[in-house]
Amino acid sequence: MTDTEQTANVRTETTAQNGSRRGIALLLLLLISLLALLRSSYTISTYYYSSSDDIKSSSIVIPLVANYSTSIAAKTTSETHQIISSESLPIYLIDTSNINHTNIAASTWGDIAPHWNRTAQFSNLLGLATNVSSLPNQYNNNFNSKKRRQIVLIHCGPKLGSTTLRQACTKNLQRTCPQINFTTYRNGRERRARAPAGYFGGDRLISVMNECVDTYYFCVNQITVMDLMPSTTATDESDMNIVTRAGMTQNVEYIHLFPFRNYNDWVRSAIKQQYDRAGEKGCLAAKMLWDDGKCQHYRMEIDLRKYSRVDLDRFQDGIMRRMNLLSYHTLLLYLHRDLQQAMELVSTTYEMPMLPGTGATLKGKRREGSCNESLVEQYHECFSDELMEFRWDLPENQIIK
Repeated sequence: MTDTEQTANVRTETTAQNGSRRGIALLLLLLISLLALLRSSYTISTYYYSSSDDIKSSSIVIPLVANYSTSIAAKTTSETHQIISSESLPIYLIDTSNINHTNIAASTWGDIAPHWNRTAQFSNLLGLATNVSSLPNQYNNNFNSKKRRQIVLIHCGPKLGSTTLRQACTKNLQRTCPQINFTTYRNGRERRARAPAGYFGGDRLISVMNECVDTYYFCVNQITVMDLMPSTTATDESDMNIVTRAGMTQNVEYIHLFPFRNYNDWVRSAIKQQYDRAGEKGCLAAKMLWDDGKCQHYRMEIDLRKYSRVDLDRFQDGIMRRMNLLSYHTLLLYLHRDLQQAMELVSTTYEMPMLPGTGATLKGKRREGSCNESLVEQYHECFSDELMEFRWDLPENQIIK
């Protein structure tokens, strides 16, 4: 082999080796780039709901490989739950100040809540609202969709007409749902409260709503959205012959009625109720819970947790957390003494029969006298500063059902 040929072969081998090294270097560069891309993925926090009232967070890891995949993932995440601010939750106020016509005004919880203080009157809240032509009934105006069942939930509270409503709802259930023997069906707590079946929510309420398909009106007390979401329990031994269905029908439109009463007026009426029931002994029972700064909640009427502002705040919070899991809800606010006019408006708007008995005033006549004025001031010192920001979610403020 000549020197020229040997030189050519060496050059060829050197070129091949250099090419091989460059190939390995490129491969390593590609691997490093791929690892960098994988590490540059980001985490999107999304919300999901458990059976508790708390919002919990989970993580979806989305690698930034291509714009279209990121867009799809982001869309999927947003469709998991679109969080609507509680501030924008619609509230419809029923205005009966005009004796010739009942007006409807629309507002939001965000507008109403900051102004619903100790001295607020219903007229003050109406001043924050805008008159509208009618209550919303759009769900059943869509001819392309199946007509929803409409259920009116009347949220009752002490000194807000609850005695009249409990009696009206009890008689209405017996009339519209004769297949249930409510005399034996009601449990001990419902009988002691002289309340209709399902009054305290939970699976009992769902059972009654499922069974009583011809009933439009149900009275409830201190319920949350969770009370409209059945547990996984299939039966309830206390429910006699009624079986709790696996799930309440989703084809339901809920119309919620919440009463308004001036807070200071409500406090005086609730404290007087202690006197009406047991005289000075009733007043003393409340005083002992509030003495020496103890400020313990009372299980009777005079309990901040049962005031309608707190009740509505607690319920609307649950709706906002689970808007995508429940059927539609319409929230109405009415002046407590105008219950009859409010029920007439609901009956006309949603084309359902009137709830009989709502015009009665079962506690219209009360005994003379009340607790000492100092008890009213003692209550205010204990609780009233909390009214606007009451933490109903704290363990010590839970109502045991």
